[in-house]
Amino acid sequence: MNKLFTMCSPLYIKYPNGETRVIEALFEYLKGVLYFEFFLEKDLTYSINIIKGEVMGEGPWKVGQCSLHVLGCNHTHPQLCEMHAFWQQELLQNLAQFRASDVVKIACEKGAFLPDNRPINDAR
Repeated sequence: MNKLFTMCSPLYIKYPNGETRVIEALFEYLKGVLYFEFFLEKDLTYSINIIKGEVMGEGPWKVGQCSLHVLGCNHTHPQLCEMHAFWQQELLQNLAQFRASDVVKIACEKGAFLPDNRPINDAR
Protein backbone atom coordinates (compact mmCIF):
# COMPACT_ATOMS: atom_id res chain seq x y z
CA MET A 1 0.00 0.00 0.00
CA ASN A 2 1.38 3.41 -0.97
CA LYS A 3 1.30 5.77 2.03
CA LEU A 4 0.32 8.64 -0.27
CA PHE A 5 -3.34 7.72 0.10
CA THR A 6 -3.25 7.59 3.90
CA MET A 7 -1.30 10.82 4.46
CA CYS A 8 -2.72 13.28 6.97
CA SER A 9 -0.41 16.12 5.92
CA PRO A 10 -1.58 18.60 3.28
CA LEU A 11 -0.16 18.02 -0.19
CA TYR A 12 0.48 20.00 -3.33
CA ILE A 13 0.98 18.94 -6.92
CA LYS A 14 3.58 20.30 -9.29
CA TYR A 15 2.95 20.10 -13.03
CA PRO A 16 5.74 19.80 -15.64
CA ASN A 17 5.28 23.47 -16.60
CA GLY A 18 6.07 24.52 -13.00
CA GLU A 19 2.47 25.28 -12.00
CA THR A 20 1.58 24.20 -8.46
CA ARG A 21 -1.81 23.58 -6.85
CA VAL A 22 -2.77 22.65 -3.32
CA ILE A 23 -4.66 19.38 -2.97
CA GLU A 24 -7.73 19.41 -0.74
CA ALA A 25 -8.72 15.75 -1.20
CA LEU A 26 -6.88 12.91 -2.92
CA PHE A 27 -8.22 9.56 -4.12
CA GLU A 28 -6.91 6.54 -5.95
CA TYR A 29 -8.06 6.40 -9.53
CA LEU A 30 -7.69 3.64 -12.05
CA LYS A 31 -4.05 4.06 -13.15
CA GLY A 32 -3.57 7.39 -11.44
CA VAL A 33 -5.02 9.83 -8.92
CA LEU A 34 -8.09 12.03 -8.69
CA TYR A 35 -7.80 15.17 -6.61
CA PHE A 36 -9.91 18.13 -5.58
CA GLU A 37 -8.66 21.69 -5.31
CA PHE A 38 -9.88 24.32 -2.84
CA PHE A 39 -13.30 25.94 -3.22
CA LEU A 40 -14.66 23.04 -5.23
CA GLU A 41 -18.19 23.94 -4.20
CA LYS A 42 -17.93 27.01 -6.44
CA ASP A 43 -16.93 25.19 -9.64
CA LEU A 44 -16.72 21.41 -9.76
CA THR A 45 -15.57 21.42 -13.39
CA TYR A 46 -12.37 23.27 -12.55
CA SER A 47 -11.78 21.81 -9.10
CA ILE A 48 -11.68 18.07 -9.94
CA ASN A 49 -8.53 16.82 -11.64
CA ILE A 50 -7.38 13.41 -12.84
CA ILE A 51 -3.70 12.62 -13.31
CA LYS A 52 -3.02 9.35 -15.11
CA GLY A 53 0.08 7.31 -14.45
CA GLU A 54 1.54 4.88 -11.97
CA VAL A 55 2.07 6.26 -8.46
CA MET A 56 5.78 5.93 -7.71
CA GLY A 57 7.99 6.92 -4.81
CA GLU A 58 7.68 7.33 -1.08
CA GLY A 59 7.53 11.13 -0.99
CA PRO A 60 7.73 13.11 -3.04
CA TRP A 61 5.62 10.94 -5.30
CA LYS A 62 5.50 10.89 -9.08
CA VAL A 63 2.29 10.33 -11.05
CA GLY A 64 2.63 10.62 -14.80
CA GLN A 65 4.65 13.76 -15.42
CA CYS A 66 3.51 15.42 -12.18
CA SER A 67 4.97 15.23 -8.70
CA LEU A 68 3.14 15.36 -5.37
CA HIS A 69 4.80 16.85 -2.30
CA VAL A 70 4.04 17.48 1.37
CA LEU A 71 2.99 21.10 1.73
CA GLY A 72 5.19 23.28 3.90
CA CYS A 73 8.32 21.15 3.92
CA ASN A 74 11.16 23.45 4.99
CA HIS A 75 8.97 26.54 4.39
CA THR A 76 9.47 26.24 0.64
CA HIS A 77 6.00 27.44 -0.41
CA PRO A 78 4.68 30.10 1.99
CA GLN A 79 1.96 31.26 -0.44
CA LEU A 80 0.57 27.74 -0.81
CA CYS A 81 0.64 27.33 2.99
CA GLU A 82 -1.24 30.60 3.34
CA MET A 83 -3.87 29.40 0.87
CA HIS A 84 -4.25 26.16 2.82
CA ALA A 85 -4.64 28.03 6.12
CA PHE A 86 -7.28 30.31 4.56
CA TRP A 87 -9.18 27.27 3.25
CA GLN A 88 -9.08 25.59 6.66
CA GLN A 89 -10.51 28.77 8.19
CA GLU A 90 -13.30 28.80 5.58
CA LEU A 91 -14.19 25.20 6.42
CA LEU A 92 -14.41 25.99 10.13
CA GLN A 93 -16.61 29.03 9.56
CA ASN A 94 -18.95 27.41 7.01
CA LEU A 95 -19.42 23.83 8.15
CA ALA A 96 -22.73 23.36 6.34
CA GLN A 97 -21.34 24.57 3.02
CA PHE A 98 -19.01 21.66 2.44
CA ARG A 99 -19.02 18.08 3.75
CA ALA A 100 -16.41 15.37 3.39
CA SER A 101 -19.13 12.84 2.54
CA ASP A 102 -20.03 14.96 -0.51
CA VAL A 103 -16.41 14.82 -1.70
CA VAL A 104 -16.32 11.03 -1.35
CA LYS A 105 -19.60 10.70 -3.27
CA ILE A 106 -18.41 12.94 -6.12
CA ALA A 107 -15.05 11.15 -6.29
CA CYS A 108 -16.75 7.77 -6.56
CA GLU A 109 -19.07 9.09 -9.29
CA LYS A 110 -15.99 10.21 -11.23
CA GLY A 111 -14.41 6.76 -10.99
CA ALA A 112 -12.23 6.93 -7.87
CA PHE A 113 -12.24 3.87 -5.69
CA LEU A 114 -12.04 3.32 -1.96
CA PRO A 115 -10.68 -0.09 -1.01
CA ASP A 116 -12.37 -1.64 2.01
CA ASN A 117 -9.09 -2.22 3.83
CA ARG A 118 -8.06 1.45 3.94
CA PRO A 119 -9.35 4.07 6.35
CA ILE A 120 -10.81 7.25 4.88
CA ASN A 121 -9.10 10.34 6.21
CA ASP A 122 -12.05 12.61 6.95
CA ALA A 123 -9.76 15.59 7.55
CA ARG A 124 -8.93 15.69 3.86
